[in-house]
Amino acid sequence: MHKSIIDQKKKYDSQAILHSKHYNDKYTQMYRNEFIRAPLFKEDLKGLYILDAMCASGVETGYLINQGADVVGIDISEKNVEEYNKRWSKPCFLNSIHKTNFSDNTFDAIYICGGLHHVLPLLNETILEIHRILKPGGFFYFMEPNKDTWVNLLRKFWYKLDNKFTEDEEAISYKNTLKPFLSVGFEEKSLNFGGNVAYIVIGQSLALRIPTKYKKYLAPISFFIERFFSKLPFIPKLFFSASWKKTV
Repeated sequence: MHKSIIDQKKKYDSQAILHSKHYNDKYTQMYRNEFIRAPLFKEDLKGLYILDAMCASGVETGYLINQGADVVGIDISEKNVEEYNKRWSKPCFLNSIHKTNFSDNTFDAIYICGGLHHVLPLLNETILEIHRILKPGGFFYFMEPNKDTWVNLLRKFWYKLDNKFTEDEEAISYKNTLKPFLSVGFEEKSLNFGGNVAYIVIGQSLALRIPTKYKKYLAPISFFIERFFSKLPFIPKLFFSASWKKTV
């Protein structure tokens, strides 16, 4: 097993319950609905067979189910798979997204929310595997922290100090790192940039050790600030999301 996979497995086994507590809460779901999911999902998901990949406890699964999708998960952490099964009573496969046991052309869509930057040493294998198991015409949806902003200098410093992050982790450049993979057989259908204050204090509450009980106080003002700042072109955008369609 690749070292990065071993590191991620250990990390998420140890954090599974805490991760679920932080990101299945009401305010994280509100944030993701407004600022991540609404701009990203423009297609009708009803009836689609969707893989929630690198799913943890299924933070995104509830949204996909509410959109009418038939959802299954996959995650490298045994503890995350246990949490997923308790929460959703849906199949969740214990495996790495870079090398699954799914057949070719299995899924109508695959969604990874904030997972690709955790497997950078295996990014090539991961994208090829996603392409393989996605049906022709199917969609690959993803969201990742944005490397192409000056704020990334602070993030890199934070990653080095915080033992929650492994040495292989960093933000991703869409233009330089991910976009070249379109040549595998994808077409870019949408690209969005967002994230500022609420993304930090609500969307990254676990990493910043912000107690979940404070989110109800932080959410209203941080959401307001994020809506205002998102309209200003000079404010750094801390994440990007995109949808790719499999063409060949």
